[in-house]
Amino acid sequence: MAAQTAPLWVKAGHEVVVYTIGNHPEKISELNGVAICHIFNPEKRLGLSGQFIYDLLCILDARTKNFDVILQLGYTTSGIWSFLWPKHKTVTNMDGLEHQRAKYAGLLSSFLKWSERRAAKRSKLLIADNPEIANYLSKYKVPISTIAYGSEIVEEPADAIEILQRNHLPTDNFHLHIGRIQPDNHVFEILDAAVNSGETIVTVGDYTTRYGRKLKATFPESNIIYAGTIYDKTVLNALRTRATFYLHGHSVGGTNPALLEAMGSGSIVLAHENPFNASVLGGLGALWKDEDALTRLLTQRPSEEIRSEQARLSRERIKAHFNWEDVAENYLQSFASLK
Repeated sequence: MAAQTAPLWVKAGHEVVVYTIGNHPEKISELNGVAICHIFNPEKRLGLSGQFIYDLLCILDARTKNFDVILQLGYTTSGIWSFLWPKHKTVTNMDGLEHQRAKYAGLLSSFLKWSERRAAKRSKLLIADNPEIANYLSKYKVPISTIAYGSEIVEEPADAIEILQRNHLPTDNFHLHIGRIQPDNHVFEILDAAVNSGETIVTVGDYTTRYGRKLKATFPESNIIYAGTIYDKTVLNALRTRATFYLHGHSVGGTNPALLEAMGSGSIVLAHENPFNASVLGGLGALWKDEDALTRLLTQRPSEEIRSEQARLSRERIKAHFNWEDVAENYLQSFASLK
């Protein structure tokens, strides 16, 4: 988000500083008018505990500067230092319901609930990226602004078929899944529906984790193409625009950037049925509760007219409700409310 909004804030006449890790491969101090502050990050040596130290060092540095506003994107490892946050100028984007994620069970989930409460208590303003997140946060009696993420509009690349062929990926009659390979993203249900339907699915994500390896062993069928992690936007854009359906299983993350990117590419989205996804789609695509419902949806073949109309409506929805210019302006208006 910072890469998209910070330059727009600079264009609006503001000085903006973005903190990043000291061992970032790009050693730059400025980009598009945005000052880049590199902070020591011991995570490689200390693991997760190193992230807590990095957050502490960022907060301590920010306290020495005469910033009008300190925007924190998330609280999972910074909430423990909330007693150091300058409350009168701290704005926190609360992200999704982190404590509900399956990977954060037991004591870790309890810690995240505590960290969430601390972040709410020590912030002057909370940012919710989805109306349902705002409803959840209203219990804290802290001012809330609902500001979604943004996305770009992407048309099918002229050489999309060639791009996919070059990367040994199907060019037609396939469905696409992109996401983190974890239980609360309902990857199991998506792969199970692929097996039950016999439909070809390209799944993009890191399957080298314990859970990922377990899924690959459970679903070795040839109609599931495990593409691994793909960061090349040209390949991702070719996949999104050529896929019959885009499968979205996220359930606890509020407004998900991957969902917005799919909509901006004109994809017909089949999303897990929950209030977050429903509010983003606004009636487009279709929702599914379990693998049986998804299996039935996968066997449908929308006509070219329906595909074209859904693509047009999807892109129009992104332009109207999830464009970066509006996101940046809404943040500036929220910052102004602190005065």
